Amino acid sequence: MKSIFALVLTLAMALSLAACGGTDQPADNTGDEAPATDSAGTGSEVEELTINLYNPVAGTVTDNSYTLFAERVSELSGGKITCNITPAGTLGAEREATQLLMMGDIDMGVFSIDGLEWLVPNVGMYWVSLPGLLNSFEEVDEYYNNGWMFQRHKEVAAENSIDLICPGEFGIKVFLGTGEPIRTMEDFKGKVIRIPDIDMNHDYISALGAMPVSGIDMYTGLQQGTMDAVHNNIPASELFKLDEVIDWMTLTWDMYGTNYWVANGDFTASLSDAQREIIYTAAEEAAQYIRDEYRKSTDAWVQKCRDNPDIEVIDIDDEMKQQMLEVSYSIWEMYRDKFDPVAMERIFEEFYPA
Repeated sequence: MKSIFALVLTLAMALSLAACGGTDQPADNTGDEAPATDSAGTGSEVEELTINLYNPVAGTVTDNSYTLFAERVSELSGGKITCNITPAGTLGAEREATQLLMMGDIDMGVFSIDGLEWLVPNVGMYWVSLPGLLNSFEEVDEYYNNGWMFQRHKEVAAENSIDLICPGEFGIKVFLGTGEPIRTMEDFKGKVIRIPDIDMNHDYISALGAMPVSGIDMYTGLQQGTMDAVHNNIPASELFKLDEVIDWMTLTWDMYGTNYWVANGDFTASLSDAQREIIYTAAEEAAQYIRDEYRKSTDAWVQKCRDNPDIEVIDIDDEMKQQMLEVSYSIWEMYRDKFDPVAMERIFEEFYPA
């Protein structure tokens, strides 16, 4: 993994140097030496700063992104900005971490869409995970990462003193299970499916005809038969080694989830322009690393399961996709008045069938 970091940092520095196009120093280098500048163009004006970071969602990719971030802010600031990284899990789970961020006990971190919902309560930020809204990484990039959806989240977060710097990734969900697989809509009926304990997820699984459950360990639940399936993204499924206990995987790609580099709004408001530029640049590079790694691991893990003779991988047909969309639309209608009204109005204008 160190080689990955070295490659990322080398490429980033090369691009930065190319963008700078050289210096204003005369070719003969006469006269006083020009002040040293870093690749963010901020030079020696950067004031010293220590950033308190905490990772509430442990995992190799997010852990590595913190290391990448810390190395980049140090490099871009000439060592003047450093990071105090508290090990994952030591300050509690994500809900506790959101409270620490809001109180200013930690400055920054990578938080999931669940964490964003808790950071900005009573608005309904979870609309990005509406079933059937974003069904491919191409759609995610077009409408969310590089489109109006993330900008709307960022705007609402700012109104609640949360600086939503940039989106990472957490993947698009599929169904994985044991016993009889899900091949048609009829196959959902009666199945016990493990999901996060979020109202919309419960309502969606129920609308599909299955029985939602939460709070059960995915690996042991599948292994011991206390559940039939899980609804999860590929990176989490790989992290929990679900390929060791599943018999099948149905690629519905029906619900998107993401994470973010997030900061306390008062913290970023207190920064100088030079500090802010460096921190945002490093966060964006770390977030891009998360997106790249999770997308690569998604492709690789699905292929690994396809190559496993003990696992059946099912690609649903167009008819089933349409049937699942119809169920998804019923959830949109159910949550139209529960989520951010500005976002929901636009979603219904652009994506809901006439």
